[in-house]
Amino acid sequence: MPRVGQESPAELNALGIRCKAAARYDEGRALYRRALALVRAAPGTDWNAVATLYHNLGGIEHARGNCGEGAALARLGLAIRAGPGGGDPLEMAADGVALAALLEGQGNDDEAERLYLKALATYERTATADPADVAAALNNLGTLCARQGRLERATGLLERAAALKRTVLGREHPDLALTLNNLAVACRRRGDIARAAALYRESLDILERSLGGDHPRTLACRANASRCPADNGRRPPPG
Repeated sequence: MPRVGQESPAELNALGIRCKAAARYDEGRALYRRALALVRAAPGTDWNAVATLYHNLGGIEHARGNCGEGAALARLGLAIRAGPGGGDPLEMAADGVALAALLEGQGNDDEAERLYLKALATYERTATADPADVAAALNNLGTLCARQGRLERATGLLERAAALKRTVLGREHPDLALTLNNLAVACRRRGDIARAAALYRESLDILERSLGGDHPRTLACRANASRCPADNGRRPPPG
């Protein structure tokens, strides 16, 4: 194990990812910035690593609610990844999905949707695409559609995302819970109260076991569930 202060950029990045997952955002940001300084100072700068760190810094700002700053960081990472000759298409697709989520936070739905669709098109034509990345793009596009009132499309996208996450991540993963929560929102808005309530319960159970009762994701899901009325026998509207 490296001594404190002697971690490599890759180790610092991994620690930053763990801090983000634990909602320790200030620590995560500091770790990413330390890694970025080391990578930039090294002979023969690894620009792909720089792009990844800007991607991750954008993700930290997204989690903190700073979508403007996060979008600037994510755009920079995507531009660096592309480089003069173009970067790896799958990595650039993942960068685009991350940027799109931040653009949504700024109200720029049109550009966000274009980036989600572009990423999904890349994944569909690339045999080595990571199913978890595909699921993330489906989840985000489905959530955007739900917020815009395109509920039938949203439900289909989120169901596909949930099915992929169950297979790839397992039934106890907090990222699955995120998609189940989003699917519950779409179902509630469609009037399918019974299904929404069941999805909220499943999502909340996963989050409480995996992240704890006080994690921001758990609190957000609990707040959403509290807005879902008890099943009163209503049926979802046709179509």
